[in-house]
Amino acid sequence: MSIAPAESDMTGRVLGMWTAVAFSLILAVLVVVLVFQWQRGRSPRPLGGGRAGSFVQGTFTVTGVSDRPDHGDKKGERFCTISGTINGPQTQPAEVYGTLVVGENDPWPQIGADLAVVYKPGKASTSWQFGELPPPPPIGAEDTGPRPPA
Repeated sequence: MSIAPAESDMTGRVLGMWTAVAFSLILAVLVVVLVFQWQRGRSPRPLGGGRAGSFVQGTFTVTGVSDRPDHGDKKGERFCTISGTINGPQTQPAEVYGTLVVGENDPWPQIGADLAVVYKPGKASTSWQFGELPPPPPIGAEDTGPRPPA
């Protein structure tokens, strides 16, 4: 009698099981990475409250702009690829590019125009977005939250 075929069969099953587990883990990691990438590409959340505190205001000077398409999408919006230089506090001038959504009746960006941007200090080339910081609360403004009874 030989035991070798049974051991070989068992080794094959264990190897097959580990291959399936490894493949499943790789697939799960790939799905997680794709979900994070998909969420990064979505519209940025507005800056408010605590998020605004980590950003500074800067200026985006347009150095290049795509041609205006004849027709927009079903909402009338047109997508404009734009490049430029970000200047502002706590950063060196940074050459960047991005996509700007322009409404049907909005003017198309022109080379030399200055647009408002916000970015994280020292990370302008990777954290910038179009927009302005909300105004700071008035000096002396009190917290409007609930107060304990007197």
